Amino acid sequence: MAKARETAKNGAARVAPRFAAFREKYGPAAIVTGAAQGIGRAFADAIAARGLAVYLVDVQAEPVERAAREVEARFGVRARPVVVDLSRRDCLDRLRAAVPAQEIGLLVCNAAIGQEGPFLDEPLEAIARAIDVNCHASAALAHGFGGEMARRGRGGIILLASGTALQGSPRYASYAATKAFNLVLGESLWYELRDVGVDVLSFVPGPTNTPGLRRSLPSLKEGVAIGPIQLPGETAEIAIRALGRAASASRQRDHAAQLAARRRRADANAARDWKREARNEGGKS
Repeated sequence: MAKARETAKNGAARVAPRFAAFREKYGPAAIVTGAAQGIGRAFADAIAARGLAVYLVDVQAEPVERAAREVEARFGVRARPVVVDLSRRDCLDRLRAAVPAQEIGLLVCNAAIGQEGPFLDEPLEAIARAIDVNCHASAALAHGFGGEMARRGRGGIILLASGTALQGSPRYASYAATKAFNLVLGESLWYELRDVGVDVLSFVPGPTNTPGLRRSLPSLKEGVAIGPIQLPGETAEIAIRALGRAASASRQRDHAAQLAARRRRADANAARDWKREARNEGGKS
């Protein structure tokens, strides 16, 4: 990925020509939540490689500060750590206080709390906190920064969903429900914001070798891709390449097929609604 940029003599990053359109559409800066490690860190790397400044957001101060230093050193772009607890209802205000909203052309809502086990065994407080991080924060940031993008007439938003969002999943009830929220939110915003120049994508990453997955699979070693389990860099790269092409996408073929079927039904419904609105407008004239 380091080869994807060129470095000018003064040390500032110069974007490879093939990424110039990306920077023009989504620059000059991006926000990535949950960016200290895993898929979020991979998003920060992929975005920095395209020449955008990156604000890495995480609740873990030391890891996100280290990640920002590494991104800046490797890619020669401005990378700033932002320590914000996304479970707080004022997380948007706190983030706006730390990040110049007028710079943000790309928002990646990756942060999430994963929960596994019987629903009734989960403390209600833990369920509420997961809803705040996984749902409320995504909606608040998409609303706040998405509004700025719409006024400028350009930008992009990526919301991370999950394969569990595609159907009810035992032992993942609350987590799957929060990811279904992000899936539907992103798919809906694809229709609402594309006419004002803002691309929105709901992305289903599939099994990815992250710290969270390694906690569930202790035998899985960091940096290893095996079977359907891929590395964060590949997952983030596929998502970025899919932005602007469809309402939702996935790295896995079976998930991609399910998403395509959802989009066909949604496209039909949207076309019907637009025709109805056009008839109503015509009747008023």
